[in-house]
Amino acid sequence: MYIEELQLRNYRNYQGLEATFENKVNVILGENAQGKTNVMESIYVLAMAKSHRTSNDKDLIRWDEEYAKIEGRIKKTTDLCLCSLSFRKKARRLKSIISNSGS
Repeated sequence: MYIEELQLRNYRNYQGLEATFENKVNVILGENAQGKTNVMESIYVLAMAKSHRTSNDKDLIRWDEEYAKIEGRIKKTTDLCLCSLSFRKKARRLKSIISNSGS
């Protein structure tokens, strides 16, 4: 199982990000404080529906934005799972959508 595609909207320091991954070793390179850890954290949040860095979901939302969204396409053999998590500053809880689209 691996994450095939990741999309971020207003997540931490990202206004928007679209990344694709291979079913191999993937390397994320960048200068200090450019968001490499935030990409890794977003994958963790998508998998676990919580952050390992904060207990407050509102901390995941980019400054001066009202919401953040993480979307991912997870591939397992021939199955494809589409996952989406949304965080809103004014909402009490996280909204999640998980769909299995088969092969």
